[in-house]
Amino acid sequence: MKKRNCTKLFAIVLTVLMIAVTGCSAGNTSPTETKPQSTEEPAKTEKEIPTLNVGWSSELHTGNMHLNFLKPELFEKNPVHLKPISDTQLELVKDGNVIAYINYMYSKGAAESTTLMSQGHMDIAYCSSTAMLTAYDSGVDVSILCPIQSGGVSVVASANAPYNTFEELVEYAKKSDKPIVGGYHSAISSPRIVLEYALRDAGLTVTEDAADYSADVLLMDLKGISNLIPSLSSGQVELWAGPVPNPQNAEAQKIGKIIATLDELPNGKWVDFPCCTMNVRNEIKEKYPEVIQAMVQVTSDVAKYAQNNRQETAGLLSEFIGLDKEILMKNDTTYQTEITEHFTNGMSTYYEAMSKIGKFSGRLKDIPMDKVMDAVFDFTFVEKLSK
Repeated sequence: MKKRNCTKLFAIVLTVLMIAVTGCSAGNTSPTETKPQSTEEPAKTEKEIPTLNVGWSSELHTGNMHLNFLKPELFEKNPVHLKPISDTQLELVKDGNVIAYINYMYSKGAAESTTLMSQGHMDIAYCSSTAMLTAYDSGVDVSILCPIQSGGVSVVASANAPYNTFEELVEYAKKSDKPIVGGYHSAISSPRIVLEYALRDAGLTVTEDAADYSADVLLMDLKGISNLIPSLSSGQVELWAGPVPNPQNAEAQKIGKIIATLDELPNGKWVDFPCCTMNVRNEIKEKYPEVIQAMVQVTSDVAKYAQNNRQETAGLLSEFIGLDKEILMKNDTTYQTEITEHFTNGMSTYYEAMSKIGKFSGRLKDIPMDKVMDAVFDFTFVEKLSK
C-alpha cells in the first residue's frame, strides 16, 4: 500500500516538474534558436554625397569657372578638382574620392542668382558682391566667401554720342533738355551701383521714373547681360556700364565706345575695384563645410590659372562666351581670391555708396561696416587654402 502511494506521489511530483519546465520555455520554439543580442555597432551606411546647384555667367568675371568643363585636365592632378560627367554636371573630387555632385546653372545675372538662392534653387553663386549685400539686407541668409576678380568694368556710350569721356558726358547731361537714357544688366549688380553712384557723385540727378523729365539721367533695367549690346544697337539706351567683354565687343562691332574704365572714373575711387565674389547659402555652408572648402579651393585654382594664362584662357572661353579670342584678349580684369585690404576697402565703398543711394531698407540699414562684415562675410574657408 505504502509502495503504491509512494509511486503515485512520485508520478505527481514528476508531472509537476515537467509542467514547470515546459512553462518556463513557453514561447521559444527551441533554445538553440534564441540568438543573443549583438554588442557590435550596426554597420555604418555609406556617407551621403550631396548635390549642389552652382551658377555662373558667360562673361569674363565669372565665366572662368567653365574651364572645368572645357579643359578639365588643367586641374585633374590637383588633390581637389572638378571632373565633368555631362554637359551640365561635374563631380567634386578630393583625394580621389567624390565628395559632391555639382549641377551647373547658367545665370543671366546677379538678380536672377539672388532670386534662385532665396528660393533654395541655387546653392553657390558667382556674381556681384552688391547683389549679395542686397539679398542679405532683404532677409536671404547668404555669405560672401571670397573675391574672384577686380576691375573689368567700363562705361560705354553709343558710337555716335556727342561725348567721348565721362567728364564730357556729365557736362552734356547737365545741358540736355531731356534725360540721357542709360541702362544696366542687373538691378543689383556692381556695374549698376558704380554707374549710378559715379553719376550722382558728379552732381547729376538720376531717376528710374520714365515720366521724370527733370532728371539728368534715366536708368533702366535691361534684364540680362545678353541685352547690353542690343540695347545700344536698337537705340533703347545710349549708355551703360557692364563687365568685360561686353564693352570691348561693343567697340568691335562699332556700335559703342568706352568712355571710362573704372580707373578713369572721377576721384580715383573705383580703381581696380572688386566686383564679383563667390557666395553661398548659409544652410549649405553649415551642412557641408568640407564641400564648400573644396569648392573654394577649386575657385582659387581657376582664378590663378586665368590670371597667369590669359591667352590660353581667352582661347578656351571663346566659344562659351561667343566672341573671338582677340576681343577676349582685351580683358582688363585681375583674378585672385585673397582677402586683401584693397578688397575690404572696396566692400566698404560699396556699402557707403549703396547706403547713400538708398539700396538698404532691412538688416543692413544704418549699421556700422564692421557689423556688415561680421554678418555677410565669411573668410574662414579662403584662409584655410593650400598655398
